[in-house]
Amino acid sequence: MDAVPGRKAQMASGSAPDLTYCQPCAEDGKKILPEAFCPVCKEFLCSNCARVHRNQKITKSHALQDKDSMPSSFHEESEDEKFTETCQIHAKEFIKYYCSRHDALLCGDCLVENEEHRSCKVEKIIQVAKQYKQCAEYNNLKTGLVQLDSDIDKLSHDIQEIMKSVDEERLTNINELRKFRTEINQFLDKREHELLAEIDQKKRTSKTLLDELKSKCTNVKSSIEKINSELQAQDDNSNQLLIVGKRAIKELGGLRAALEEVSRRSEVPRYKFHMDPATEQLIASEKAIGRLKEVESSSALGQQQRQQQTKQEQRQQETTQQHQKQMKAVSQKGESTSAVGQQERQQQKEQQPRQHETIQQQQKHIPGVSPKAHFKDSADLSRAKFISQPDISVKTSGDTLDCWLTSVTLLPGDRLLLADLNNNLLKVVDTESNKLVSQVKLPGQPWDLCLLPGDRAAVTLPWKKKIQFVCTQGNVTLQDIVEVDGYCHGIDFCDDNMIVSFTYPGFVVLMDMKGKVKKSVDNDSSGKPLFKYPCYLTVTSESQTPPVIYVSDWFTHTITKLSISLEVLQSYHDPILESPRGLTAVGDNQLVVCGEDSDNILLLDTLTGKITQLLGKEEGIEKPCSVAYCPLKKMLFVTCYPYDRPDSDNFVKVFNLV
Repeated sequence: MDAVPGRKAQMASGSAPDLTYCQPCAEDGKKILPEAFCPVCKEFLCSNCARVHRNQKITKSHALQDKDSMPSSFHEESEDEKFTETCQIHAKEFIKYYCSRHDALLCGDCLVENEEHRSCKVEKIIQVAKQYKQCAEYNNLKTGLVQLDSDIDKLSHDIQEIMKSVDEERLTNINELRKFRTEINQFLDKREHELLAEIDQKKRTSKTLLDELKSKCTNVKSSIEKINSELQAQDDNSNQLLIVGKRAIKELGGLRAALEEVSRRSEVPRYKFHMDPATEQLIASEKAIGRLKEVESSSALGQQQRQQQTKQEQRQQETTQQHQKQMKAVSQKGESTSAVGQQERQQQKEQQPRQHETIQQQQKHIPGVSPKAHFKDSADLSRAKFISQPDISVKTSGDTLDCWLTSVTLLPGDRLLLADLNNNLLKVVDTESNKLVSQVKLPGQPWDLCLLPGDRAAVTLPWKKKIQFVCTQGNVTLQDIVEVDGYCHGIDFCDDNMIVSFTYPGFVVLMDMKGKVKKSVDNDSSGKPLFKYPCYLTVTSESQTPPVIYVSDWFTHTITKLSISLEVLQSYHDPILESPRGLTAVGDNQLVVCGEDSDNILLLDTLTGKITQLLGKEEGIEKPCSVAYCPLKKMLFVTCYPYDRPDSDNFVKVFNLV
């Protein structure tokens, strides 16, 4: 049996083996052989003392060992058996036991109180510890500590390198910013000098003309004074007076002709400086000059996450391709096995245009119905996937600048109506042939447009402060024009009224077709401005509700929902949407929105406020301006203007729903 610390009866050296006696009785000088042993108190007990030990309140829970299981003797605690680690549960007890089944370190009280260890093989730590240094667990622990220490050193080194790169990145960004700022300053200085030179030239030209005219006036006046003097000098000489008078009459005719020439030429041209619209927008922009975009993570963890994300995207792409192949195979099988079905589909395809034309003809004659109503069929694009189609070129040889297509909308008969700001044009494109079929020159730079009943459209001319009406039947032609009080930008039509947004300052108005304002909104209920740069809007009728207005604000990155009486109903904002531009309704409670600075086309669920991305940079979307959706053909049309990018500026991007 195991030896247990305790007191031994002293016997003569070389005599019989040490005998262990009842320790409480030994205190009284009695030598009684033990019948039990208490592992908690570390005492040998005779039968009487064991009975008392079991009955005392403080020791009744101690499990005593009988003669067969108790230690045979005890000795003084050796150096190896000394413990200093106290139990976390029993603060006054030392940890001396180990349960391998539960991988638990225990004290004596833990053994007594915790029943779950009663059936376990509990060993003394002193016995287990002898082989611990040689076990795999200890070796793995040491190896793990070494590896962790190495990883910490490497991570510290990487962090130090990243800190250096952050400092270098700061200097690089500052240098790039200042270089760009210098280029801007140089360009502005050059442009300022050119404008100043032009102003001085205009002044010199006008001054030269006026000096010439002033000199002629002086000469005429001198001639008149000379004639008066000659007439006065011959006042007493009738004969000479007659001669001088006759000559003066002839000379007076020439002088009058000279004076009329001076009067005619005195209408010198006048000039007034006007800010360039693009520069004006730049000044008003909150992100003028540029902004900082995260390009990649510098951490090892970020690198690992990117690799995992790339693998996941590849798997998703493979799954999508496999699904498309399966769908294509099913489609081919269906077409090859059903000649009757193919004939029915062909008949249906031929009937669709006729049905579409019939709907258009009916809606043209329904008062108060928006000409866009037949395009807003019920649609759900929340899970839509789009495939890119060939772009449509809209630049002609007559265009002096690259196109800036600020607005696009659908016309009956597979046509698109586009506003080209840079070239002051309205353009019509046939989406079947992908060709420009008509255009008309506008008296100013257009921004937004909307359809009107009776094959008409309205176009805003912000910097002319006018709204131009056009006929869209056949070749587009100009009609009436309406003057407004401000920089009109976004426009739409509803119930014989136009809803128009203005900038500098920002507000929205409801006006009749002659430009008379019925109602306007610029501030919220607390008096704060509602808008900063509301450049686009759209009107839509949601199910079983009156029409509502959605206004995109380029500065505040928000979409504001208004009632037809211009009351604020809701506001939408999401970090995924930056600088919203054009927007269009694609069905009940869904809007497609252009995010200019976020380089994406987004879908807004107006019920939940959730905004999801439909298209992004991966699909070639950069600085989108306007968007239109055709539910009949399930096609999306997008115009972009990433500045001086002819490969994008001069085209309409086309996507098919799959």
